[in-house]
This record gives sequence, structure tokens and C-alpha cells, in this order.
Amino acid sequence: MIFFRPTLASTLKLGGMGIAAAAMCLQPYRPMIVVGRSMEPTYHDKSLQWTEPVSADQLKKGLVVEINMPTGPIVKRIAFLGGDKIRQIRVGDHWMDMLYVHLLPHSKRSQTNYRNFVVPEGTVYVLGDNQVVSYDSRNFGCVPIERIKRVLLDQEPPAIGNRDRDSRLWD
Repeated sequence: MIFFRPTLASTLKLGGMGIAAAAMCLQPYRPMIVVGRSMEPTYHDKSLQWTEPVSADQLKKGLVVEINMPTGPIVKRIAFLGGDKIRQIRVGDHWMDMLYVHLLPHSKRSQTNYRNFVVPEGTVYVLGDNQVVSYDSRNFGCVPIERIKRVLLDQEPPAIGNRDRDSRLWD
């Protein structure tokens, strides 16, 4: 019969692993890997970022958040909150967002081709910084706030193509 005889070294090793595991479970910060090009050039594919929990009342425009989608977590920037209006244009049978188009007040346009879409309360409209390749609210619609659990800690300002600070919707 073999008995396990704990030595001081094995006890410290096991105790240290237990303390490390408990610390990881109790502390609020979690690492995550940004996968894909949708947040480039702000966050690059396979970059390591740290996250922390976020409550619904802390959400604001411009925050980069981790969203728990049915297909897995994604990282996007909050562009609009519940109650915000998004200008849309009718293209065939579908409505398309005009996020970066500002209509002149004196231009002639048919009101049936344009509308203001209001983001429903309790949801947010999210976008990727790389709008050419991003799969975001333009594709899947508004995201319920309950799906947002974490925010990236090291918030980088959006580095979106050639847009300057004045044209960013979330400043």
C-alpha cells in the first residue's frame, strides 16, 4: 500500500496553485483574444486585451464591449444607445443605414425613401471599426443589453480610416 506523504514543497506547490486559482476566480479582470479584422486598425487580429465586468448603467457610446452572441463572443464598439435615431434609406425592399451621410436640410428628397430608425430601449447598436469587413448591427440588428457583460479595459480611440474626430458619431 502506497500512501501520499505531503512534503513541504508539494504542500506549498498545491497551496500556491489553489491561491492562484482562487485569485483568478475572484478578481474581475479576464483576458481575451480579439479574433478577426473587424476592429482593425484599433485592435488587431489575435491581440490580447483585458476585460472587466460592466453594468447596463455604465454603457455609453464609444465603449468597446464583449458581446455574448449565440455563436460565441464578439468585440464591437457601441455606436448608438436605446432611444437614439439612425437615418436610413430604402434600397429596394430593405432599409439601409446612412451612418456617415449627413443630408443637407435644403436638399429635395422623398420622405418615403428616408426614415429615422429609433434604437429600441434596452438595446444598443454596435459597429466594428473596420466597417468594410465587420459583421455588426448593420447585419444582425440591435443587441440586447443583457448580452453585454464585459468592457475592454485599455480603451483605444477609434482609428477608423480617414475619418477625423468631428465625424465620429460617439464623441
